[in-house]
This record gives sequence, structure tokens and C-alpha cells, in this order.
Amino acid sequence: MSDYCGGCAYDPKVRLGDDACPFTGGYWAWVHRHEEGLAANPRTSRAVHSMHRLGDLDAVVEQEAHRDRF
Repeated sequence: MSDYCGGCAYDPKVRLGDDACPFTGGYWAWVHRHEEGLAANPRTSRAVHSMHRLGDLDAVVEQEAHRDRF
């Protein structure tokens, strides 16, 4: 991993709101969309488990469904 976010206007630690990183929210929306296949694989099932711990998952998925730009 590297730090390409240095000069970015978005905060990679924020999932919701105007300053939320589209890649962070997009990742969780993608995991949610592909949950069944990811849960079946021991290597990717950890992402599904982590996703279920997010308290704002529904809001993140809703936000990313309406995102039109990065």
C-alpha cells in the first residue's frame, strides 16, 4: 500500500458526507454487493465479517448508489 491520498480533498477515514473518500465508501458498497461470493471464500470472508460490524452500512450503500463522480 502507498499513500496516494496526500493532496486529495477527501478523507479516507470518512465513509459518509461530502468529504468522504469515494474509494472507502465504494469499497464497502462493492463488498455489500458481492457479499455472497466473498463470504464463500476463506480469504475474502474477513471483509464480509468486517462489513457487518459497520454501524452505518445502509447509509454508505445508499450514498454510493447515488454517487456520480469521484
